[in-house]
Amino acid sequence: MLNRLLGKGSYESFDMRCMVTGQFSVGKTTLVKLLAGEIIPEGRHPTDGISLVEGRCGLDIQSKEWILVDPDSYNALDVVYSKVLMTSLEEEEESELTKKFIKASDTSPTGYAKATLSSLPSEQSAAAQSLPSTKSSNVPHTVKQMEKKMRTRMTKEEIRKKMEKVLKSGKYKMKVGRLIFWDFGGQYVYLTTHQTFMTFRALFPVVFDGSKDLHEQVPDVMCFPGQHMTPTPAVFLQYWVNSILTYCKVVYAGIPKILFVATHKDKVPTEIIETRREELYRGIEDLFEDHEGKHHLVLRPLIFVNAKDQADPEIEVLKKTITELTFDHPCWGERMPNACVPLELEIAELVAEGKQIMSLAEVKELNAISEVSVLSPEQLTDFLHFHHSLGKIVYFDTPLLRDNVIISPLLMVEVMRSFITDIAFWPKKGLIRNTFERMSGSGIIQRKDLYLIWQQKHFSKISPYKEFIFDMLIHLDILSEQRRYDITTGSRLPVENFFVPCMLTQRNDTRFMTHECTPEKAISLAFVFKGTIIPPALPNRLISACLSMWTVKTYEEKQLLFSGFVGLSFDKAHDIVVCVEGNKILLYIIHVASNGLIVPDIATGIKECMYTTLERISEFYKSTVSSSSQKLPFHIEYACSRLECHISEEAALTTDEWICEEHKIVHTKDKWNIWNQDQV
Repeated sequence: MLNRLLGKGSYESFDMRCMVTGQFSVGKTTLVKLLAGEIIPEGRHPTDGISLVEGRCGLDIQSKEWILVDPDSYNALDVVYSKVLMTSLEEEEESELTKKFIKASDTSPTGYAKATLSSLPSEQSAAAQSLPSTKSSNVPHTVKQMEKKMRTRMTKEEIRKKMEKVLKSGKYKMKVGRLIFWDFGGQYVYLTTHQTFMTFRALFPVVFDGSKDLHEQVPDVMCFPGQHMTPTPAVFLQYWVNSILTYCKVVYAGIPKILFVATHKDKVPTEIIETRREELYRGIEDLFEDHEGKHHLVLRPLIFVNAKDQADPEIEVLKKTITELTFDHPCWGERMPNACVPLELEIAELVAEGKQIMSLAEVKELNAISEVSVLSPEQLTDFLHFHHSLGKIVYFDTPLLRDNVIISPLLMVEVMRSFITDIAFWPKKGLIRNTFERMSGSGIIQRKDLYLIWQQKHFSKISPYKEFIFDMLIHLDILSEQRRYDITTGSRLPVENFFVPCMLTQRNDTRFMTHECTPEKAISLAFVFKGTIIPPALPNRLISACLSMWTVKTYEEKQLLFSGFVGLSFDKAHDIVVCVEGNKILLYIIHVASNGLIVPDIATGIKECMYTTLERISEFYKSTVSSSSQKLPFHIEYACSRLECHISEEAALTTDEWICEEHKIVHTKDKWNIWNQDQV
């Protein structure tokens, strides 16, 4: 796809995302603001979903110097045209204005270079946050004058003409590469949404509180569904590493890189800081000693910072480490097609003006009016898919979604946080508060409730596209239809309720598993994942998919729908349970009377349906823990007669007899044939 677009020439692109992850309340936001040269707020301010910081800093391509950008002079349209005005210079000559401009910037006493960052605004800030005017007053007055003169002297048409000239020359020379910080909220409810934005084209600093022991209990926090363990910093480190390596596609060996950053150094006595650092390093090394993704981890240097102190020398160590990892990243300096630039610029300008969604017809029209490069229909399709992979747009080529293109991925951040949000951000009272309380208790929301949320002023940009966005959320399994059937006719009833799995925090408190899902009535298998912790999005997406196929079972006047657990009715005699236990997703098939009466074709069909669904979910977010991109991150194991021990599927199908050592039970091959009618 990219090779076809590169046929018309290419340029080197320098653009890197730093996706800052980690447990909640460990100082991620404070650290990001410090790195970007922003004012550090007093007190704790939890992040609602994801916060983006862009247009604040970058890296000089030649000197590798970390450059802070004066926020008072940052303008989104500057970014749009930066390839032309600053970075897209002909090899033969460089404008005198640019030379003077760069020279003046280099003399800035504050270290703020008034440079326009090179690349397009793939992620535009919702609102540019400015530092106090005292900051900008330190920038040389001559630089401000030149910047103003450059903007007023060149009209859009003149800029476009220069752009066309540079494009036709096919020569680009970028001066400053962009660093874009994605600050991920660490609360449980957000964990299902983050994978939508993760990419191998990024660095992943994982932040944790270095003043606490790795195995010290984190108070007042719910652990992940099915994880019968004490929530500790080590558990969260394992979760984030597993999530990153599950959701990032396999392209380059050892990519993405995961950098550990310890905070709260100020809470550790000065005389034991180095001892504490070594303890943390050894603890992390032991934690991931046998992890298949160990080659992705950056363990040295183990950076231990006081994120509230700009003078902390380890902040410079962190910057240097990020810089080195960025320049070593195979996507830094990646060749991009010249043919795409005109359409990129047109779209980027619309984003800068506030537009977030375009119809496919509008995109085609923009492409057609280009005076430099008009993409063919096939190339335009490639353009959309490629830029979706870059994270610059969101486009799914499916029947319900292909007629619209989200040109500002920030819109998806707003969509997610509109209804997937921590209790700290709920309205204090009113109908919307009631909606959030119902979701927390049942995981259910109705279409009209979500539309009501989007009518709020701060979500007004979502409302005009509410039907398209709703279909998008269903496609991503963030929302799932909850099917209902007429008990008399068996016909399907109109969908009223939709399941939001990550908002459901209640655990299974019924007697169903002990009274109905017994060894006498049930058979079981397990989808076993690598690592100790399954990212919640995987079972949540599976449960969502199950709800679109079968109806939730009611038992003792309760619907069997809980965090990491769902009970489903297949027919009058058979029920299904899907639940998370440790690193396994367990599937049970239960017969109302005896497991000997389970219909083999039904068991085989359910197994194949679940396998295919998990395969699709895994393909959606390719795992990097395997060297082979074709290898799935899970395998199947069958349960013994007690429903406790497991044997691998390969062994079950090739071993005539297996003895469960713990229960001293002899199993024969035909015990598992019920799951595999095609093997009989």
